[in-house]
Amino acid sequence: MNVLHLIDPHSPGGGACTLRLLAEPLQRLQSVNQDVLIIGNRSHADLARRCGVEPTGLLTPPMNEPALARRALARTIRLQEQARGPYDLIHAWTMRVASLAVMAAPKRRRLATLAVGPISGLATQLFLMLTEQNPTPLLASSTAVQREYRSMGVDRRLLSVLPPAVNPPAVQSVDRATLRRRWGFDDSSSAPFVVGLLSEPVNWADARTAVNVIVRAAATGRDIRLLLHHSAPRRVEAERWAASLGYRDRIIVEDEVAEPWRIVHGLDAALLIGGELNSMDLSDAGSPFAVLTGGGRRLRPMPGVMPLLWAMSVGVPVIAEASDAVSDIIEDGRSGLLVDQDDINAAGDRIIRIYDDPTIAGRIGMEARSLVQRRFHVSAYCVRLKEAYQRLVEDRTVRVIGDASEPLVEHYQRKTLSWHDVEQRVEQV
Repeated sequence: MNVLHLIDPHSPGGGACTLRLLAEPLQRLQSVNQDVLIIGNRSHADLARRCGVEPTGLLTPPMNEPALARRALARTIRLQEQARGPYDLIHAWTMRVASLAVMAAPKRRRLATLAVGPISGLATQLFLMLTEQNPTPLLASSTAVQREYRSMGVDRRLLSVLPPAVNPPAVQSVDRATLRRRWGFDDSSSAPFVVGLLSEPVNWADARTAVNVIVRAAATGRDIRLLLHHSAPRRVEAERWAASLGYRDRIIVEDEVAEPWRIVHGLDAALLIGGELNSMDLSDAGSPFAVLTGGGRRLRPMPGVMPLLWAMSVGVPVIAEASDAVSDIIEDGRSGLLVDQDDINAAGDRIIRIYDDPTIAGRIGMEARSLVQRRFHVSAYCVRLKEAYQRLVEDRTVRVIGDASEPLVEHYQRKTLSWHDVEQRVEQV
């Protein structure tokens, strides 16, 4: 079996955690010949290598928009197949490259993994149109993501759930003491309590909200620090605000937060909390702004859960907003601590609770580690992924549309055909 993986690290759902997940079947499924094509630039290819993925090729789309690389991808696939043989399956790892795969290879068997829910915008509308006319089996990372796409009109028969996974031994190679020294303190009993702001993508977790949580906890006299990525939204604003209160030293900026398996071993707790753009609700508004932003949908979904799995895999207790995706993997009070959306007081209280009682932190961390071993280990994930590949390759009833689909897409985008005309043409094909 020959599989071509397409991944766009620039897109939501295609970042470091997804690349690290992709690395596991590349290494473990030895009976499957697999190639990886990075849709992005050289920095994205370098990120893939750091995450354990060695790209077979690099395709840089115009203006960083994968949909504009249709002809280039079709040509690349032809060249790759001349050298390596025909591909039995194309596996796209983000929504945007799933659309690209349909446009560039409409006659091929395809599969798409969706790590985050749909986002308001033209990319989602293009994806919905293409999947309606060119059905592609979809693997959602959680039942929450599955429900999101169903609510957008994706055929429920195309949507399955394959939860993500992590490889706990990958974390153990990082020395905790080295990490703590890099952050400016040792690992003694008097060392600060470090909370990591985790998110995938890293720019979906709001720094201002997280600093607000930490400052409220630190104001009680407890030595608590926040570790965050430099690209976290409103980071500069958060730093200025903390400095005005005398708490600037409580913020640690660490770029390896984007690759959580490198830093979770040094954390005492992990925090996942969204911002205003994750929770914006315009459903009761009939304004033009509501139409432009997706007819009432929030501008972006809640962050993905894979960073939390990395923290849980080494027994780091998690405090997170109780989104549907998080609730799928964490039982409040048992494998983590959940709070209502935007409830910064409750989040601060949970951090103080773990700070004050190492017994609770240890119990939650132990249960979280056990949960990851039972339900979210890469071994089971790779077995299920290979089974999905085999079903798709052996299933002769999967519907594909011939070469006529390419001009159909172009005509529809130029508005020269109505939906009725498109449907008639597809039936003729």
